[in-house]
Amino acid sequence: MKRITKKITACFVSAFMLCAGTCASFISASAANDAIQTTKASHTYGDVNDDGAITIADVVCVLNALKNGYFESGQCPQAADVNGDGSITNEDATMIQNYVLSKGNTGRCGQKF
Repeated sequence: MKRITKKITACFVSAFMLCAGTCASFISASAANDAIQTTKASHTYGDVNDDGAITIADVVCVLNALKNGYFESGQCPQAADVNGDGSITNEDATMIQNYVLSKGNTGRCGQKF
């Protein structure tokens, strides 16, 4: 059952990423940093919604930001740049998804900053 749930989740996220990818190609991490101030002393790469866990919800936060052009209040855009290239793209969302599914390249997911 757990394996089926992971596959369904992966399909949902992949479909969502495909749609979001056509809406925006990237968001500058520095622009996102200027727009949202965070007060927490440390954060974790991949934990975009800053709830203390890296889950599929964090992937959705990145995809929504790519689609809308901004991160919601309370989210940590710096945590979304898991590949460390200075931009937030579909590649970052894929790496967070890989971390959640325990497969593939996960970049800096799980590292504190």
